[in-house]
Amino acid sequence: LGSGWSAVFKTSSRTRPFASASTRIEESTTRNTAKSATMRPTQALNGGGAPNWKVGHWLGDWGSFGGSKQKGIVQYGLSANRQNPTAGAVHDAIFNTFRRTKGQIFYWLPPMVAGYYLMNWATDRNHYLNSKEGRAEFADSE
Repeated sequence: LGSGWSAVFKTSSRTRPFASASTRIEESTTRNTAKSATMRPTQALNGGGAPNWKVGHWLGDWGSFGGSKQKGIVQYGLSANRQNPTAGAVHDAIFNTFRRTKGQIFYWLPPMVAGYYLMNWATDRNHYLNSKEGRAEFADSE
């Protein structure tokens, strides 16, 4: 065993070998002893591949994955010729666009209508001021 295992196996009867560092600190502070809380490296930092059933399934030591077959791991797949990546795209595009527009219309429609009427008024006013009647009305103001 490597030197990383010494921190795990040099435990007293009061601590658990695979407890997390925060649990060990909590246990050492609640014992009312004069010892200071020492943190030990976690299993991942130890570099060990020993089974830790709290974390998940054990696949083996580093460099020798495999071993016995795992139970409870299910994988599903779909053949490439059975996939239809564009299934429902047109239907979803129409109804999703409608749903999103319905939710946002009160944010963009009033400013758009106000901008349209403002531009329409400004265009009509510009045409009037540059017409014969508009020039005659404001001829003596300059």
